[in-house]
Amino acid sequence: MSSSTRPAHGIAIREAVAGDAEEIGRVRHAAWQVAYSGLMPADYLAGLSVDGFVLSARRMLADRAARRMVVLVAEVGGVVSGFASVGPSRDEDAAEGSVGELNAIYVDPAIWRLGIGSRLQEAALRRLREAGYHEATLWVLAINSASRAFYERTGWRHDGGVSGFEAGAEVLDETRYRRAL
Repeated sequence: MSSSTRPAHGIAIREAVAGDAEEIGRVRHAAWQVAYSGLMPADYLAGLSVDGFVLSARRMLADRAARRMVVLVAEVGGVVSGFASVGPSRDEDAAEGSVGELNAIYVDPAIWRLGIGSRLQEAALRRLREAGYHEATLWVLAINSASRAFYERTGWRHDGGVSGFEAGAEVLDETRYRRAL
């Protein structure tokens, strides 16, 4: 790995392999439980399992070539502690081949605010640029002020796009962010 992906403080960012699915599932589950507490229905969050997120991660890793996705993991001390996935935009209004999407970015909440999310985001956006995309989008819960603030600090702007996320019996508003690459 180049020095740009392995800083002195022990974080390494690399492309995910199939064997990372369990750790990706664990990180995503932990992040959802903390980040979405009070934002999503409690019974919906309580019904989510690590096993379900591991299964989702296995599918994501198995299908990434067909979906033209890149999945990156952040290791801290050799342990997968975060991940990000990017690929072509899934939005119907996106110009084919011009707009990529940051599909997911999650860090173990036990180590939030150490710069790992920013490092993952930088690496993920670099991969979109290298794939020839000129812009990137992402979707975030409209009421998730902490995530929205993170994205806004790192150059993203709300572009007016809105959608809904089904969280059990409730549909939560999502808002789309966009940035130039």
